[in-house]
Amino acid sequence: MSKNYGDFKAEDFLTDERFRRWVASSGQEEAEFWTDFQAQYPHKSGELRLARAMWASLHEMQDQPEPGLREKVWANVSGAIDEAEPESIAERPARPLYRWWMAAAAILIVGGLTWNFRRTFRDEPVVYREQVSVASVQLKETINATPKEQTIRLSDGSTVQLKPGSKLSYSSFPGNQRVVYLDGEGYFDVAKNPAKPFIVYAGRIVVQVVGTSFRVTSNTGKIKSKVTVMSGKVKVFAAGTVGKGKEPVFLVPNQQVVFDANTSVFAKGLVAQPVQVGGTGEAKEFYFDNTSVKDVLHTIEAAYGVTIRYDNAAFESCKLTAPLGDMPMFRKLDIICQTVGATYEVFGTEIVITGGACDL
Repeated sequence: MSKNYGDFKAEDFLTDERFRRWVASSGQEEAEFWTDFQAQYPHKSGELRLARAMWASLHEMQDQPEPGLREKVWANVSGAIDEAEPESIAERPARPLYRWWMAAAAILIVGGLTWNFRRTFRDEPVVYREQVSVASVQLKETINATPKEQTIRLSDGSTVQLKPGSKLSYSSFPGNQRVVYLDGEGYFDVAKNPAKPFIVYAGRIVVQVVGTSFRVTSNTGKIKSKVTVMSGKVKVFAAGTVGKGKEPVFLVPNQQVVFDANTSVFAKGLVAQPVQVGGTGEAKEFYFDNTSVKDVLHTIEAAYGVTIRYDNAAFESCKLTAPLGDMPMFRKLDIICQTVGATYEVFGTEIVITGGACDL
């Protein structure tokens, strides 16, 4: 490490570029660096949690500075301190008050940059009705006014399972793209056609694919939108940034992303219940008989398309016998970690296993 991160305090993290990239991407970027940092400097976990909590207070800000904003930020920071450091007041070391004002000031500086970005972001239509009104082709609209999901079959062979209360506008796809507009929630099963990409405009986000299955939730008037991928690969953009040099978020099976319109930040992670992905051969039965724990974890990685990081040396002699069967993936990991005395956490799209020693 070129900087002496071991001496960092909370406000030092807030002004560090690597830290800001890490928290802004919800652990997607710089994940390996900060995982190594926490392993090397466990005594800094409190300062790191505090810095992340103070960063989170930025997300509560409005588009423009408001009266009493400094007091609001200070209240958020103070509350975050209480949550991030559970030890009693008597056990806490004294901290100079000026440090908290410095941290709050750093948040205000970063917040100023965010306000500027939001003004640029909102120059483009981000509301379903506005997007439909400027479409270059005639559209047909389907509104699901029933209490059940409604199946819509598109002219290219794709299908959409439209949730109750949701709307979808679409055409016969006369051009070189297949474009639809969604307000609400829909499950898309897209027919493959590499020459004609499939694009979903869903309020504040845009989803582009060739052939895959995924779910989109994006309601006009709601701040957060979500895309969940079941198969294939998708690209997700913030509305108004397509073709303007902004990098999309790429998703593969068992991954999801949540877009927060207040902060213009994508939070990428794993779905709550990963399923076995296609293209990995026959479905695994997950019956292990005196099998190396490393091999067990590798089997899970391959079957679910996830990345699991762990200390190879800690599991050098570990063997596992267990019929894990069709248990959910995270339940499998619970049992494995309990067996070897380890714990795991999910950081973005990666699962990190720590601890563990095996004398079996």
